[in-house]
Amino acid sequence: MNQPLTRSASDKFIGGVCGGIARSFGIDASIVRIVTVLLAIFVQFGWIAYIVLWLVLPLEQNGPRGFQSLRDAFTTHNDLR
Repeated sequence: MNQPLTRSASDKFIGGVCGGIARSFGIDASIVRIVTVLLAIFVQFGWIAYIVLWLVLPLEQNGPRGFQSLRDAFTTHNDLR
């Protein structure tokens, strides 16, 4: 493991989870994405793991966790009053 496990802000399609895992283990992000899709299709585990990792892993450089971003998205609408 070269770097701590975080979500990637630059190498992402949806949430940056696969890009962050690939950077952390020093492998190509396409391989991680293919494995994730295969797990999602055949084992029904890939999409659950992706969501959990998105909620738990921080964005690189001490950015917010997915849970924090989600919470902020729902609390800002109530603050407009």
